[in-house]
Amino acid sequence: MGSFESGGGQRFPYTYEQVFEGLLKILPQNRFKVKSRDKDIGRIECSSGAALFSWGENISISVEEIDPYSTRLSIHSSLKVQGTRQAVISGEGTNTRPVTVIVSALSNYLRTQKKPVRPAISEAAVPPPPPARALSFFIYIKDEVKGPFSAAQIKALLQVDSVTPTTPCIPEGSQEWQTVADFVS
Repeated sequence: MGSFESGGGQRFPYTYEQVFEGLLKILPQNRFKVKSRDKDIGRIECSSGAALFSWGENISISVEEIDPYSTRLSIHSSLKVQGTRQAVISGEGTNTRPVTVIVSALSNYLRTQKKPVRPAISEAAVPPPPPARALSFFIYIKDEVKGPFSAAQIKALLQVDSVTPTTPCIPEGSQEWQTVADFVS
């Protein structure tokens, strides 16, 4: 269901909303008393009652959105009487049972929920390539190199007889001269 992460915490492939609301549903069902909750900061404070070897525990739960499709849960549990001992998901010590119960109950609850679906990357999502740069030309007229000119401009010069089909012409960035007729018809 979830996956343990080295930084402490349990990752669930569900939205923040699903995990937070799921916790509020499963905690009372598993005999935890919710003392406070703050959805804006992702915090739930609760407690468990007395057990055979304990006066109960104070439990602090942090819910953190990793991305819109997954959420990290961290749980800190401390005994009510014996000072603070922490059990962070992987928990060590005598007060790991509530952590295990909460993670297990939440996992079972979330299995009944619809997982958020990451949108597939489609070709439509890939931006189109930039438009091809129009080819520019230089022409050799009256012992001078002139330009750059677009193909349309050279066609216009052909119409007014300033340029002939045999006028030397070179595309911008090229090293080889050819004639206007090789590029513009």
